[in-house]
Amino acid sequence: MLRASRRVLRPGGRTAFFTIHVAPGLSPAARRRAAEAGPPAVTSHGNYRNLMRSAGFVEVEEHDVTAAYLETARAWLRHVEDAADDLAAVEPPGLVADRLARRREVVAAIESGLLRRSLLIGS
Repeated sequence: MLRASRRVLRPGGRTAFFTIHVAPGLSPAARRRAAEAGPPAVTSHGNYRNLMRSAGFVEVEEHDVTAAYLETARAWLRHVEDAADDLAAVEPPGLVADRLARRREVVAAIESGLLRRSLLIGS
């Protein structure tokens, strides 16, 4: 995907994307916990800068936006908690409780430094 993105850029063009990734330097147990708490496609921080450079991007910037990610995850959790009774009335049994547990896992993983979100920009 990165090579294709680079190939279709106009000269001087830039590409940007967000990614959620497992924080670097974690123990194997912490990496597993992060992978379980993260979104389905979460990966280890396979050094996106190097991946982008190998795809032909010359200049690569990475910006940590984990604080905004945590704020969003907390807001999603609050909204589901606030609507839990109404949701439970129309959802299959146990689904709302499962969603709440999952959102709490995500928030805890971000707060613990296991999951990060980055904005990557390449040209």
